[in-house]
Amino acid sequence: MNSFTVYLVRHGSTTLNSFNRMQGWIDSDLSDDGIQQAQQAAEKLQAVTFNRAFSSDLGRAVSTRNLILDQLHQAPQEIDQLPEFREVNFGFFEGLNSDDIWAGIAAPYGKHSQGDLIAIGGLKEARDAMKQSDPSHTAEDYDEIISRIKNGFKALREHCEAGESILLVSHGTIIRTIADYLGVDTMDNYPKNGGVSKLTVAPDQVIVEAYNQ
Repeated sequence: MNSFTVYLVRHGSTTLNSFNRMQGWIDSDLSDDGIQQAQQAAEKLQAVTFNRAFSSDLGRAVSTRNLILDQLHQAPQEIDQLPEFREVNFGFFEGLNSDDIWAGIAAPYGKHSQGDLIAIGGLKEARDAMKQSDPSHTAEDYDEIISRIKNGFKALREHCEAGESILLVSHGTIIRTIADYLGVDTMDNYPKNGGVSKLTVAPDQVIVEAYNQ
């Protein structure tokens, strides 16, 4: 098969993660735990020699990518940023308490959490409900995210060659959305910081070989 392999890693945890804040397009530095998680991700990947290494253009993903490469003592032929794989935009809700925000979004449904909305209609229901609740109208809905993901894989195909191994550091909600779109049941299975998923990217399809390891 004319394909390449992508090791998709969630960045290490950050200051805003530790405060349970919505962290989409806003950014914060890796915490001490986040640095350790990046190093642990490198340990999981120590048997892989990477031809290229990418991250989203947000600092927490760039830092995680660089920590992994430093830990592995690798210098791939290409190291770059792919903004298509940045985190979901949470619009007006950026930086606010995650539980409080989801309780407000779920309230019109008679529910209390993001998990409740996912149980009703999957990730699409949750993302679309956030979009509808956002007073700034800038939060991304499910279809907008999927369109961006498709552009991201198009960009990867333009960069990468058959048989290569690729490191890609991204973010929790978009990794979960990628897996969901590709047929993985992510209910109660949110990507952990430093978690690794393995994808096979062919010219006409993407296959999830492993999720959130």
